[in-house]
Amino acid sequence: MDAAKLINHPDSVWAATANRRPELPLLKGDVETEVAIIGGGYSGLSTAHHLSKSGVDCVVIEANDVGWGASGRNGGMAVLRYKNGYSTLVAQYGEEVATRLYQLVLEAVDTLESIVREYNIDCDFARYGHITAANGRKNLAMLQADVDWLSRNRKDNAASMLDRDQMREQVGTSVYPGGYLDPRSAGIHPLNYARGLAAGLSRKGIPIYVGSPVDSIKRERTSITLATPAGRVHAKKLVITTNAYTDLMPLEINLGRRIVPVSTSVLATAPLAPELASRILAGGRLVTDTRHLVNYFRMLPGNRLLYGGRGDITGKESPDIYRGLHKALIRTFPSLSGAAIEFRWSGKVAVTLDDFPHFGSLEERIFYAIGYGGRGVALTNLFGKLLARMVQGEAIAAGPLNSARFEPIPLHRWRIPGMQAVAGYYWLLDKLER
Repeated sequence: MDAAKLINHPDSVWAATANRRPELPLLKGDVETEVAIIGGGYSGLSTAHHLSKSGVDCVVIEANDVGWGASGRNGGMAVLRYKNGYSTLVAQYGEEVATRLYQLVLEAVDTLESIVREYNIDCDFARYGHITAANGRKNLAMLQADVDWLSRNRKDNAASMLDRDQMREQVGTSVYPGGYLDPRSAGIHPLNYARGLAAGLSRKGIPIYVGSPVDSIKRERTSITLATPAGRVHAKKLVITTNAYTDLMPLEINLGRRIVPVSTSVLATAPLAPELASRILAGGRLVTDTRHLVNYFRMLPGNRLLYGGRGDITGKESPDIYRGLHKALIRTFPSLSGAAIEFRWSGKVAVTLDDFPHFGSLEERIFYAIGYGGRGVALTNLFGKLLARMVQGEAIAAGPLNSARFEPIPLHRWRIPGMQAVAGYYWLLDKLER
């Protein structure tokens, strides 16, 4: 039985243009394995891939369909930056840690590319290059400091600064005074990547069970038992990669309180006339701005513009959110005021107090990766590689990415009013930054 056929994906441009789903079963009966992985997004699938390459037996259990969450709804941008710039990371953590973080994000995009190549995944992977668009002169100075640090300390001259005229030429808008270009960043069709990787793993004999939510986790002396509506998995170790949807499961492991799920919403236009599309992102670059309430956009095959930004704080679908997002799109590209919007969708990303994603162990046999904050297209694949090594007993040095200081957030139950206050403050900061 192809359980995925019973599961609907959001009505996104990705779902409308996706390749055929892999035929994956429900979990029925009892299964024994070395490592059970909860979550069929990029992190879980990458973990399964790297475990299998080391000869470790594993299974993946997904409540919905592979790529159902952020892995199938995101902007498809594998960015070579963290939320904070390298110069800021040096000030916060020192030269050695900042260098390690730099090395890891380069490895993340390379890992994504290697997986695409190994499984021959049809997901439009290409090194399109990514522009971090400055929302004002203060941010422009921060981006320049990053370019200087990379060149001076890492002998890395790939990244460069763009002035206002160059931004107008490459992006097609005059709203940004400048930006930071890294041509090594990549783009993908996110849902096709998830489906292609799942299909490749399935062909290798790695079980992936969809439509099988985990109802309970029972720890025993030598095993961990996961119960789903129609079956059970008995494993020696457990990896949890449910990210922003962790709080939907009764895991009783105190992981969901370490992140705050935040909604992001996305628009995609109907196909634009060629002469209009040619004036926007003519070089195919991917763009994210430096606003606290980030906007991001890219041109898709078929001359559709994708434009994303913050969603409703409560996570509810709201016409007002899409109207506000459309206004931001028009401010950025006034020539698109008459363009039809064909797709609107939302999803959740998981944010953390320190703006870093985290991976590690909750206890000796339970491991996790969580909190990508909208930067997961590349980092999820890296974390899968690092988790696979950690599960096998290797110590991993990754600075704040696997710091022991990743603790539950105080007053987590009040996160929505707290987020509303923070969003208002960030909105004011973004308005003042010019």
